[in-house]
Amino acid sequence: MTPRQRSWLLPPAVLALIAGILIGRGTPSPAFALVACLPVLAAMLLGKGLLRFIACLVLSLAVGTAAGSLAWHPSLPPEADYDVQGVIIDEIRSGHFGQVRVKLTHVTLNGREHSGGAYWTFYLSEDEELPAGLEPGKMVSFRSGLYHPSGSVNPDGYDFREELLRDGINVGLYGKENLAVSDPPFFSFPGTAASVRHRLTAMLVDRMGEETGGYTAALLFGQRSLVPSEDRDAFSRLGIAHLLSVSGFHVGILVGLLALLFRLFHPRPVLRLVLYAVILAAYCALCGMNPPVVRASLLMLVSLYGKILNRPRSGLHCLCAVLYIMLLWSPVQLTGVSFLLTFSAVLGLTLVTPGITQHNPFRRRLPRWLWDSAAVVLGAQLGVLLPELWFFQKLPLLGFLVSIPATAYASALIALDWAVLLLLPVPVISVFLASLASAATSLLTGLVRSLAAVPGISLWVHSPSVFTVFGVLLLAAALCAMLRLSRKARACLLAAGVALTGISLLPVPHAATEYIQFSVGNADAAVLWDQDRVVVMDTGTDDGVLSSFLRRRRLNPDAVVLTHLHTDHAGGLRSMLDDEIPVPLLLLPAGAEDQLIHEDMIALLAELHASGTEIRYLGKGDELPLPSGNLSVLWPESGKTRSAQDANNYSLVSLLTLDGVTMLQAGDISGAYEMYSAVPADLLKAAHHGSSSSSSEAYLAAVAPQAVLLSCKSVSRHDAWAERVSPDTALWSTARSGALTLRFEDGHVTVIPYLSPEMPIPESDR
Repeated sequence: MTPRQRSWLLPPAVLALIAGILIGRGTPSPAFALVACLPVLAAMLLGKGLLRFIACLVLSLAVGTAAGSLAWHPSLPPEADYDVQGVIIDEIRSGHFGQVRVKLTHVTLNGREHSGGAYWTFYLSEDEELPAGLEPGKMVSFRSGLYHPSGSVNPDGYDFREELLRDGINVGLYGKENLAVSDPPFFSFPGTAASVRHRLTAMLVDRMGEETGGYTAALLFGQRSLVPSEDRDAFSRLGIAHLLSVSGFHVGILVGLLALLFRLFHPRPVLRLVLYAVILAAYCALCGMNPPVVRASLLMLVSLYGKILNRPRSGLHCLCAVLYIMLLWSPVQLTGVSFLLTFSAVLGLTLVTPGITQHNPFRRRLPRWLWDSAAVVLGAQLGVLLPELWFFQKLPLLGFLVSIPATAYASALIALDWAVLLLLPVPVISVFLASLASAATSLLTGLVRSLAAVPGISLWVHSPSVFTVFGVLLLAAALCAMLRLSRKARACLLAAGVALTGISLLPVPHAATEYIQFSVGNADAAVLWDQDRVVVMDTGTDDGVLSSFLRRRRLNPDAVVLTHLHTDHAGGLRSMLDDEIPVPLLLLPAGAEDQLIHEDMIALLAELHASGTEIRYLGKGDELPLPSGNLSVLWPESGKTRSAQDANNYSLVSLLTLDGVTMLQAGDISGAYEMYSAVPADLLKAAHHGSSSSSSEAYLAAVAPQAVLLSCKSVSRHDAWAERVSPDTALWSTARSGALTLRFEDGHVTVIPYLSPEMPIPESDR
């Protein structure tokens, strides 16, 4: 290879590695990629010039394919019950309705070592407390069921499987039978790091108070769960959420503090580099090998290597080298939001910030340090613009103005927090510094809460498209220092980028009539999107599936209909509130609040009522008009419900008519009451997730549906229904097909499964 080819090999090699990883993501076996490496290696070793250059790129592609295949398709044990042992490596998380979530490493199943971590969940009863001693670093033994986490099965859905894989976890566990907690009989590096982090956090909370200590742990170790969710949302609305996520900013402050310390002792260059490496490695371990921290530490070490040993490297090449190492270490990080945001921010700093710094039109009016600071913020924000639009669909309007002072203030606060942590063994000094840190933290959080409460502080936009990508690329090209362009050309690119990005984010009218049944396991969540009208039909559990769909499309429901107040049908209201999705009208079946329901649901209804939500009750004979038809209530009868009953007995049953097609929505109605609402319908949404306790033969004969929809978790339930219905009846289940989109048009309905090709429902004699 020529020197020029060699100097520019790394950036295209990284792109080839990324392409290979994406190919491997959909390739279950790495065998072909591994075999392909052999001739490519021969060409790379024996070839010259351009041939060797191309061979290096092909090798990166093959290695990426193999690495991606192995990372996304690990070998897993069968789903069954196991005797489990494992070491806790993260803080114990508590969810709604008594759920507890724990991450485990060093997992054994029936005494056999499992390659990978486990995600363990269980539920506590209302009066039950966490078992004594359950904390990071401890070993737990219990019997539970094992399941394989599923990928995305919904439009814009959360990919639970990939998120766990990014943490080194590939199986899920549920249950805690015969739970025992003890100290691990062996040394566990991640467990020890988690235990140290937990104890340091407890010491900070003890010295600084619960709120300030929680913020300090978040700023130093990335313990964001200790920060109230409303405060995390406030930071996000202002565009400064990165302050609470330990990444390059926090690593940079640590390196800056170390540089000040080294100035006092003047260690030799090689020793200084070794000390940087050791301290940053310890910090990565303390943060649980958080990928953004590892990335920032590697990038910082590469930069320090060139600076300390007088061997400077291009910023772009340093970034590519670190990206290559990170993707080989954990290929599945490639699709992570945090990973994309951190590398996009650094890419913006590398390519865009120098261009803004060089083209300063206010050179004589503004201090250079102020313009350079603004250039850093603009470069980072332009770098993360596309990922933020893609994943969050919002623009913090004050992000640029707030980021500079907030970053400067947070830098001083983090330095003060480090001083408190290091001086904890000296109570007199640490108490004084803790009081200063507490006051500074209170001032920061107070300002953030006040600014975030200003209406319109964030601009919500619609989902980006390929035109948005081109628009952002034009913006980056206009400001990139590596491109030699005239001022006129840069101005044209900038104007075109702004126009294309803005136009691509404008809302598009929706003229279709669609019913989306989400795949939420043995729960129920659906959206009726009838032209410009949006009605939510049950919200599922508190898993964010429904709210993610609504948020990404910027849909504000006109009404939310709940068939009853069990958490598998109504728990998703919590996610809607957390995501600031308004609920102007809540429709409940008559007597819904008088039945046996979880106390958290009562509190949730009270919260909705306090926020201004109108709550109405529906009974037999009530109707809800829609642009393409109407919803008629068949059950229960108002004034005839009994209190303290199973809420399923009085589940709302309705007949939905859309463009001449009828769909009977049976909710969770039990077999004892189902015949009161048995009317003929073209489609039947089976009761109680297809449970055998509902949908008797007499009921199915009375409804005589042309198609049946099941919202269920188990494929075996789909198979059981296939034996119950006639061969002429179409059967669809979320367990087999993922989310189901029903499109109503010209008196016909077409079902579009998320996981398989669309198919029309057979014609019926309507």
